[in-house]
Amino acid sequence: MNVDSQDLKDLKKIDKRVKVNEVSKVRLKARPINVKVTALGKEEQKLVKKWSSKCAEPLREFCTSVLTRLLTYFTSKSVDNILSEATRKGLSLEIILILLSQYDLVNNDDTLIKNYLNTGNVDMNILVNILLRNGVNIKPEELNQFIQNKDKTKREEGLISKLLKH
Repeated sequence: MNVDSQDLKDLKKIDKRVKVNEVSKVRLKARPINVKVTALGKEEQKLVKKWSSKCAEPLREFCTSVLTRLLTYFTSKSVDNILSEATRKGLSLEIILILLSQYDLVNNDDTLIKNYLNTGNVDMNILVNILLRNGVNIKPEELNQFIQNKDKTKREEGLISKLLKH
C-alpha cells in the first residue's frame, strides 16, 4: 500500500483532532500477562474495602467480588480512577460495578460503561439480567428504588453538611 507523506500528515491531523475531542479518557489499564495474582495485596484490599463499603447493602457482597475480580486483571490505580470518575459525576457506584462485571477482556468491549459514564443513562433490565446471571435475585423496581434512595440520602447529607458549615 503506497501512502505519500501528505496523506500521513492529513491522517495525523485527523487523529490529533479526534484525541482533542474525546470526552473522557478513563480507561482500565491491564496488568502484565506474566503476573500471577493469587491474593490481593494490602493496597488492593484497602481499595476493595473502601469502594465496597460505599455500595448499597443488598449489593455489597456482589461489589466486593467484582472489585476483587477486577483487581486481578487491572491495576488498582486504574480501577480507583474509573470509580472516582463515576462518583465525581454523581453516577451510581453500584451501576458502574455491575457494568464493569461484564467488561469483556478479550474484545475490550466497554461500550456500556462508556455510555453510562458519558450520558448517565442505563437500562435497568440489562442491569437486572447481569445480576441474575451472577446469582443476585432482584427486581428492576427494587434496584431502581434503593439506588435512588441512596442517591437521595447522599444529596441530603451534602445539604445538611453545607448548612452546618454556615
